[in-house]
Amino acid sequence: MRVHRLATAVPDAATHWAGTRWSWILVLVLAMAAVVIGVVTSFPLWWQTTVYTSAGLISVVMLFLLQHTTNRANHAVLIKLDELVRATTGARADFLDLEDRQVHEQEALHDRLIADPSTAVPEEQ
Repeated sequence: MRVHRLATAVPDAATHWAGTRWSWILVLVLAMAAVVIGVVTSFPLWWQTTVYTSAGLISVVMLFLLQHTTNRANHAVLIKLDELVRATTGARADFLDLEDRQVHEQEALHDRLIADPSTAVPEEQ
């Protein structure tokens, strides 16, 4: 359980830090330092390799961090919405876990809702 908690806490902390002004300042300082070092050393091959590799790795890591955070936030919102549907008197239980259905089922339900909200109950399978 400790590994699972750590696997969630580290990306959350990194994503939170990446959204602060200090991360923007650090990136700006590092970019300026890279340009200055490149100018001073006449942009050698090792400089280009380091800059390109670092930029690629940072981009991939940030992509996964953002996707992790987005997935967690979306999952939490879906759970909260399901609870609201359960707690609402007269709400249709058919709308629970709608995100797990096939896209064509979701689109058919949406089309029926738009056409006539009273007939939007999904068909039994």
